Amino acid sequence: MKDALGVIYLARATEGLDAFRRFAESYTSHPAGTEHDLVVIYKGFTSNEDLNAARRLFSGISQLGIELDDSGFDIGSYLLAAERLAHRHLVFLNTHSTIEQAHWLCHLYRHGRSDGCGIAGAMGSYESLYNSISYLEAVIFAAAEATGRQAEQLARHFDFLLPRFRPDWYKPAQKNGLLTRFLAQAANIASRRRQRDRLRRFGSLRGSALIWPGAPEFDIQDFPQFPNPHVRSNGFLVRREHFLTLRDIDFKSKQDANLFESGRNSITAKFRRAGLAAILVGANGDAFQIEDWPSSRTFRLDDQSNLLIADNHTRAFAAMSEGSKSAHTLMTWGEYAGEFPNLPKLGFQFRKGASAPAQNHERSIRANSFADPAKHTQADDREVH
Repeated sequence: MKDALGVIYLARATEGLDAFRRFAESYTSHPAGTEHDLVVIYKGFTSNEDLNAARRLFSGISQLGIELDDSGFDIGSYLLAAERLAHRHLVFLNTHSTIEQAHWLCHLYRHGRSDGCGIAGAMGSYESLYNSISYLEAVIFAAAEATGRQAEQLARHFDFLLPRFRPDWYKPAQKNGLLTRFLAQAANIASRRRQRDRLRRFGSLRGSALIWPGAPEFDIQDFPQFPNPHVRSNGFLVRREHFLTLRDIDFKSKQDANLFESGRNSITAKFRRAGLAAILVGANGDAFQIEDWPSSRTFRLDDQSNLLIADNHTRAFAAMSEGSKSAHTLMTWGEYAGEFPNLPKLGFQFRKGASAPAQNHERSIRANSFADPAKHTQADDREVH
């Protein structure tokens, strides 16, 4: 049985020992519920001292170790590891992943190995970086001129983004006297001027590089527009032989890694075009088809109480203000998750398509029909709208 299932955890050196410790503790405290081999990828360690410290965290756990350099991003490392292993099915967990439920692997494996399933994950999303990056860029520029209720709503819903651009909005409130109001209005005018100057100093920075300091500028045209269903790569199960058909992909940039997860030729899109389903599995053991993902109570949905596997993004969402949670849920699920009447849309739409992004036709296709889905047309994108 163990030869049939391998669990690969990526211990990337630059992320630090705390992340490895958090995973190891969650792994030992939540029984998997089915036999498997645990494989730890020790990635990017440049000293024996650091490597040995990481290995000690797993010393009480039966596991295989693979050492790799720090190239190729997460997915590149997964592909290299898959080439060295012989398991029929593989589960991939990134550095920040933690197990949230007993029998987690039993649930994931039971659904993921079924005929017709191409990929089974703990989290999914309808988000498109094409829409989200454009929207957040518009928020930044709107904040330069916003006053009154629009300023209030922008400040409330984008406190994860705007303090860098409008720090005056987040200073402690002062007493509401006449002089104070006058001074506040004057300060607001001055702040708007400083905001315009600050944006000018960013020069040619746009999109992702403007939104996330230090990020590369993504070509958003490479991402399908919303809704863009995809399984998130923090925790997913695939058949090894299917996964290895993707090994010719060269991961040279962060954009390449993002495209693998949610681009036009994402791993989810490739499996779906081959007639294989993409499903989510919740902590309750239920499987969710794509059209049911918004009711799964997993990633950025309600209290995320049905998460089988968590990561740094789910933990960040749980810690957000209610306004920021609304903004992230809008970008991730749009109107499929409900209405957002108080959230400034700035002319952007995250509407439901003519129908939910269904995969009903995929359910009757058997897994052994997998073929390399190298070709892709505009019709493939329209399928999920």
